[in-house]
Amino acid sequence: MRETIGFIGLGTMGLPMVKNLLAKGFTVHVVSRSRGPIENAVSLGAIEANNPRDLAEKVDILLTCLPLPATIEEVYFGENGITSADLTGKLVLDHSTVSPMLNEKAASAIQEKGGSFMDAPISGGPMGAIAGTLAIMCGGDKQDFERAKPALEAMGTNLFYMGAIGNGSIAKLMNNYIIGVHTAALAETFVLATKAGVDTAELYKVLEASTGDSKMLHRIVPLVHERDFDARFSNKLLYKDMRIAGELAKAYDVEMPVNSLAEQMYQQANEKYPTEDIAALFKLYEEKNNIIVSGKK
Repeated sequence: MRETIGFIGLGTMGLPMVKNLLAKGFTVHVVSRSRGPIENAVSLGAIEANNPRDLAEKVDILLTCLPLPATIEEVYFGENGITSADLTGKLVLDHSTVSPMLNEKAASAIQEKGGSFMDAPISGGPMGAIAGTLAIMCGGDKQDFERAKPALEAMGTNLFYMGAIGNGSIAKLMNNYIIGVHTAALAETFVLATKAGVDTAELYKVLEASTGDSKMLHRIVPLVHERDFDARFSNKLLYKDMRIAGELAKAYDVEMPVNSLAEQMYQQANEKYPTEDIAALFKLYEEKNNIIVSGKK
């Protein structure tokens, strides 16, 4: 018999993840701040709970997908939060991108209430969430990973067991660190090429066929050429991740000067274009140089 699933956080990623769980036949209870996503999920068969505590008491496995550390603090430790419930025998997984230290805090509190915890951050963006092809990086007990697999397989095709609690979050932070640095490098590259008179549509083809090819090249540059900065992954969220990666480096006494420089650029992007896509970082470089990377001569 399949275990009952709870899901908190029906945002850009969470709602399609819930839809995939429902499509695979899971019973899913949901909580979210916004009525629209709740009503959407309920129309497809999800069951609305009153609050995180109420949800935790009704399910076997509880998944959270939340935007910020402060949201985690509220949902896990606030009034009627997850840890106010009896969690005996329950498994809680957090798909958010946060620090391993916050993972450890959540794990300790959940274990005290009789439950188990895994950090399980996700990668693949909204398209991956919709298609059910997410990469999911898990830290925690191996038996808990095996227990969660049926639910995880409904949402992702690339499941990784990373070892101890917090290791999944470290893997995700390193992924997003590379995203931030790579996007900054692409912005500098295409702004310089434009300033020098190079057709950046042709440059894109050159890089695609050369060792400069990458997923981020294909993720970012077409959006910039099309001037499409609607958020798939916002500057606000990537700046948060870059900042956490920097804090992690300090905690382990590792120098990361490239991360520091990219973090500064995303701080500026967050101040000016917080709700736009990370591709909007290009606009900062364009404004400084009085040019537009249009992809057209």
